Amino acid sequence: MFKTTTLLFLPLFFLSCSDDALVTIHNKKIADENIPCIHLVVFPPDENISKIIEPLYSFTNDCDFSLNILKKSGITCNSTHNIEKKALTNFPTSYLNMTLKKNGKLVYSYYIDLEKDVVKSDLERGFKRLERDLKL
Repeated sequence: MFKTTTLLFLPLFFLSCSDDALVTIHNKKIADENIPCIHLVVFPPDENISKIIEPLYSFTNDCDFSLNILKKSGITCNSTHNIEKKALTNFPTSYLNMTLKKNGKLVYSYYIDLEKDVVKSDLERGFKRLERDLKL
C-alpha cells in the first residue's frame, strides 16, 4: 500500500516544485550557437524592467540578436468560460514574455503567467533560464 501511495503522489511533488514557464526553442541550432551579443528591447518601455535586466548582461545596440521583453499587468477576464478557474484557482493577472530573435526571426521564447505584477525575481528567473538554455 505504501508503494502505491508513494508512486501516485511522487509526481505531484515534482509538479508543484516546477517552473510554470512555457519555454520554446524555435530553432534547435541556436542552443549550440555562441551568442556574441544581444540588443535589449522592452515593450512597452519600462524603466524599472530595464534597470533590472541591464546589469545581468552587456547589451549592445548593434546586434543581430534582440531580447524582447513584454509584460502585461492588470489582466481581467469577464468571460463566463473562466468562472470556475477564477473561483477555484489563482487566476493570472499579468504575464511576462521574453523572446530572443535573430535578425527579426523568433528563435527562443519564455512565457509565464503570474498572479501578481512582474517583479525583479520574475525577470531574473526568466533571464537565468535563457542563459541556462542558450550559450550567452
